[in-house]
Amino acid sequence: MTKEKLLLKITEKWPVKILSVAAALVIAIFYRMNTLETRYITVPLIVETNENLLPVSSFADTVRVGLRGEAATINLIPEEDIEAYINLNNYKNEGTFRIPVQIRKNGSALAVDPLEITVYPMEMRIILEQKESRDIPIFPVFEGTIARGFAMTNQLILPTHVIAEGPRSSLESQYEFSTETIDIDGRYEDFSVLVSIINNNPLIKIHGNRMIEYRASIRAIPREIIIYPVFEIEPYDEKEDENGDEPE
Repeated sequence: MTKEKLLLKITEKWPVKILSVAAALVIAIFYRMNTLETRYITVPLIVETNENLLPVSSFADTVRVGLRGEAATINLIPEEDIEAYINLNNYKNEGTFRIPVQIRKNGSALAVDPLEITVYPMEMRIILEQKESRDIPIFPVFEGTIARGFAMTNQLILPTHVIAEGPRSSLESQYEFSTETIDIDGRYEDFSVLVSIINNNPLIKIHGNRMIEYRASIRAIPREIIIYPVFEIEPYDEKEDENGDEPE
């Protein structure tokens, strides 16, 4: 067969042949899609912050992720190989923003094909504020009473202040930190304890290990010398007159 005849044979009815190939591809794709399965997992939401802004609004700390693919492969993906995160690096000013939730594949998830990933919610509404830091004083909290006859004569906190970091509005309303309760009930001698700093604001971060040392000196109170008054009592005189007058 000559080249000319071969070319005519190939191109003969080519629109029909192209349509047949396309239809076969579509059928193959639909068949493959119908054989795929979806697995749902819940993963932590990672917040990638920048140097100047911090989120102040509350939002979900986990998201729901759908993994669509062949059952034999998607069921082998560990949850830790799928990361969900929001990136704040592109935001420069305070305000309210809708920030998309992004997905990052790691480990075994990189080799899975086909793999379609969906995430819910797709975005988070977040309020961003300027990040600030400052020194905040610490005050001890006590329970109980020193032993009777004793008194606390001196006390020391190490350190007296901590560096706290957080959104502007949170730090503006944080005037001090308190310690966990220190039990002084019945104490009659010097003591030293390590106690934690209580921080009830999850938006504020305390630098360091969040522990302080509390020292106290206790001394006995000297007894006061009590002086009782002395009264002179005159003896009874039987010679008083009938009117009760004393004799001259």
